[in-house]
Amino acid sequence: MATLTTATTNFSSTVVALVARRLEEALRANYPHVMPGNYTPGEASITDGYNSLTYVAYADLAATTTALTEGTAPTDQALTIAVDQATATQIGNTVAITDLADLQSPHRLISVAADKVADQAVKSFDTLVREILAAGASVQYAGTATSRATVATSHVLTGALVKKMYTLLQRTNVQRFADGFYRAIIHPDSLYDLQTDTANGGWIDVWKYTDNRPLLTNEVGSFGGVRFQISSQAKVFATAGAASANVYSTIFFGPDAYVVGDMQTIRTYFVAPGGDHTDPIAQKAVVGWKTAFGCMLLDANGPRYVRLENGTTLNLG
Repeated sequence: MATLTTATTNFSSTVVALVARRLEEALRANYPHVMPGNYTPGEASITDGYNSLTYVAYADLAATTTALTEGTAPTDQALTIAVDQATATQIGNTVAITDLADLQSPHRLISVAADKVADQAVKSFDTLVREILAAGASVQYAGTATSRATVATSHVLTGALVKKMYTLLQRTNVQRFADGFYRAIIHPDSLYDLQTDTANGGWIDVWKYTDNRPLLTNEVGSFGGVRFQISSQAKVFATAGAASANVYSTIFFGPDAYVVGDMQTIRTYFVAPGGDHTDPIAQKAVVGWKTAFGCMLLDANGPRYVRLENGTTLNLG
């Protein structure tokens, strides 16, 4: 006796997949490297006719401990000038959607594309700034490591290391933020080790704050005079450590550690079908974004940050 099955001729042509109109929510990182308040906004030196951002530092004079010779003028001193400079770079991208795809899709593809390019714009901005911070010369290594290549998975972030980073910033006269704390951008894997360090004895989760301080974006807690912002965007040097361990970057910083200046703020764009001469019969819509900016660490007169490179127990990358 014949049976109709899914393998029957033309059966597949009778079935149409039901596509939900509700989209799955994207799993996105937050972008702390370009969070207002973490960096110093570049002043209007990136303006028409210029494509670089320049900050000038005059070094303080050393203490004078030698007595003057009676009747003899002291030897004149010269001021020392140092310069930090960044060149503005323009970046951007586009997504194109045909009129038929937009017509036949159960989803509002233009809205989807607008959301995706907006996230890409901020993600790109944050990533480029992160890479500049990850290239800074003020660096310490966890455990017994003496270089990135010698960082092992056992060289984890501990409460004692946080206190050491705090002390290093203090001894180089880095000022604290107005709330009296330094800040740190930390990867979830590194935070796991810090929070499970039973010897630290002082970690405070944000919901246990009692001083009514305004919370930072994605702040998870504080310890040893440092407020921590968690992000999977924190720099990971994949397989760069001992035995191919992933090396995680935890940035500790005070105010004015780095400058971000733009000559074009991030903007998104929409060109409707037929909106330009390359699309004469209105077959394609384009959604895009563009920005131009410069970023630099302000370390000509001494760094205002310390980058700790550590391993993690999880070592997930």
